Amino acid sequence: MKIKYLAMMLLGISSSLASANEITNNSVLDDLFFKNSKFEFSTRNHWKYLKENASQPKEVHSAWGQVFTFDLKSGYLFNTIGFDITYDNVIKLGASDYFATRNLLYNDGKSYNKHHAHGFNKITQRYAKIKLGNDVINFNGKAGWHSLKDFGVISSSKHLTRNSYLGYSGILKYDNVYFSLAYIDSTLPRESAKKLHFLTADRKKVIDNISTAEIAYKDKELTVDYSYGVAKDYLRRHVIELSYKPMQKLILGGQFYGSYALDNYNAMKQNKKEFEDHAWHYATDVEWKEDDWSVKVGLAYTDANKHNAIGYYNRHLGKNTRARFNGLAAAGADYLRDGELVLTTVMSYDFVKDNSTGLYMNYGQFNYKHNKLKNGEINLFDIWKPTSGVFKNLSILSKVGYGWSYKTVSASDLTPKLRHGKYQRSPTLSAETIIDYRFNLL
Repeated sequence: MKIKYLAMMLLGISSSLASANEITNNSVLDDLFFKNSKFEFSTRNHWKYLKENASQPKEVHSAWGQVFTFDLKSGYLFNTIGFDITYDNVIKLGASDYFATRNLLYNDGKSYNKHHAHGFNKITQRYAKIKLGNDVINFNGKAGWHSLKDFGVISSSKHLTRNSYLGYSGILKYDNVYFSLAYIDSTLPRESAKKLHFLTADRKKVIDNISTAEIAYKDKELTVDYSYGVAKDYLRRHVIELSYKPMQKLILGGQFYGSYALDNYNAMKQNKKEFEDHAWHYATDVEWKEDDWSVKVGLAYTDANKHNAIGYYNRHLGKNTRARFNGLAAAGADYLRDGELVLTTVMSYDFVKDNSTGLYMNYGQFNYKHNKLKNGEINLFDIWKPTSGVFKNLSILSKVGYGWSYKTVSASDLTPKLRHGKYQRSPTLSAETIIDYRFNLL
């Protein structure tokens, strides 16, 4: 049965049961369905800016938008069945050419002309949910359009809106052990209201579905998480994430991500591939937290061989997908190139209450045809998030950064463009602001 029809059927059952229950026992409805429902209204103003010339003459990539979000989360009828709905309305405030690379506004055209930038609206999430069990062993499941944040090998990221997927997902929990499954076959991207299928990197074949399974152990000190997933006939993915807290202020972490090629990946032309047969990204980090400051340092390395070119580990599982990745060193394909060793540092300090100011820095290097290529970035950020008072539901993030990289063969080929056997430097300037406010209406 089609997923959307199953979701509609579950919602219909929920509605019928609610009507019957209202007649026989109104207090059950009040306590378990309406009384536990939540209705939230939130806004986000988001501006992103990038100036770069890696694969072309110097260009500005900029987009600015405002979103209004209504999020309804029902309680559970008979403490078992419910539904959630999220509606987003995005308004365009500004755009440059190449705006579409910022993933904020809808591109109503085949080029990156700024006149193709538009706002949009969509029902981002609409799904039936079910829960069974007790505090020791329980199951929570969803069917329909829903977001999946770090669920198996899948994830959802948010700019103005969060992308969502059509499919099923469920988590079975026993004590400190979690077992998760998900199956999805299409997406609503974060920058569009248009339903899209998953595609191979060359956009010539549809990836029919993505399925994933995850098993994890979590307690106050230790997290061990392994996920396996398959983008049908295209890629197999492994994800291992570890976290250990030997003392209150110290956290040790590790992340390992691997991709293996399947038939439809191998069938693509060489210039469309990110790697040959497989690619792995290995990362580890250590974090120290005080009440008013913190520092986190990470080291990462990528193995992604590609014949006569620079390969890289692609975080995602094809076009129109978002995949799980929690390593520190990631900015597009930067810091994920074959043979690249990366050092990352994140430092923050609370000069005043509820306000954190800090630095985020990356430095990476790798070898190519007798060149040692060095690239990196330095970002200054500030986060104001009041914990009390009239602005306690407000948060403001702002950051600005300078980076240095190298000129590439093309936007899709990260191989250095050499001149007289030497690589060419390519500076970047970036900036971003995000203003969030949330209202609890119910």
